[in-house]
Amino acid sequence: MAQGIRVAVIGTGYIAHTIVAAIGHVPGLTVVGICSASAERARSVADALGIATAFPGLDAVLADPGVDAVYIANNSADHAAAAIKAMEAGKAVLSEKPFAVDTAEAERVVAAARRTGVLFMEAVATPFLPAVHTALADVASGQLGPVRHLSASFGYPTTPASHPGCYAAVGGGVLLDRAVYLVTLARLALGPVADVRAQITRGGNGIDTEAALLLTHASGATAQLSASLTALLGNAMTIGCERGAVTVAAPLLSSEKIAVDTVAPPSRPTGESGLRDRIKARPAFRRLADLARMRKTRFAAFGASPYVPELLHFRDLYRSGAIESPVLPVELSLDVMRVLDAAREDRR
Repeated sequence: MAQGIRVAVIGTGYIAHTIVAAIGHVPGLTVVGICSASAERARSVADALGIATAFPGLDAVLADPGVDAVYIANNSADHAAAAIKAMEAGKAVLSEKPFAVDTAEAERVVAAARRTGVLFMEAVATPFLPAVHTALADVASGQLGPVRHLSASFGYPTTPASHPGCYAAVGGGVLLDRAVYLVTLARLALGPVADVRAQITRGGNGIDTEAALLLTHASGATAQLSASLTALLGNAMTIGCERGAVTVAAPLLSSEKIAVDTVAPPSRPTGESGLRDRIKARPAFRRLADLARMRKTRFAAFGASPYVPELLHFRDLYRSGAIESPVLPVELSLDVMRVLDAAREDRR
């Protein structure tokens, strides 16, 4: 039996609790400790989650030979520094998004990963969802023709009280918290980005709360992405190709449903066109046609938690001795950060 991978979770907030629960469903991964800068907080959360060890700070984690890997889930502003220290200590890293707050910081993380040769991956769970993975594979297969467009959105209302991390002065904002998922998916589906145009709305504290991005990719394909901290959006993704489209249904970040639509061949004028038009004018017929389209829907379950597929991938990378993910390599994460920075800087 393969040796279990001993994981310390850095952070004590909502995502830390969520990841501890998800790891419990992944054979071969074990949470051995909870870390916080506050020893009392670490102990309280560890006790609540049934974890034996409470680490009073990152240095205590990194000095412990009983820790193989860390899941970084503290404040976004601290992700990069924690990841670099962990890799330098020889600990594999799965870092909650965003793995850095800007391109300069992201480049330092990537440099550390390459210098140390230690496994590093940004924790963007969405590409590993079976529904999203299937959709990306469908369009990559070419069966629907060349990929031309991607549209996606992610947004629901929040407040500084309900989601303080989203409104943090450093590491907060809709781009780093939400658009990062969408840009990652666009980058995976459409390839490198050649041009970024953005419309950004900022709140009274200067934090970006709404973002509408138009990406032009080197392939000539385009992506329209919308992210919001204040409005409920469609929370779905459609990838359009020349001969059809694949849609990942809402909620995008935990979807289990994919629908494929294909382009009907052009109809030729016939003597039956009048009859066809009369039939189409009937609401009951249109409803039946809609129900028929629903049969193209496929379901792809993610298991006990939407984080499980990502954690399984990380586990297998560690076991194989890999230093980065072939799905989310460090260069792709760096590319995504460059796009987010370009969006912040766009003043057109």
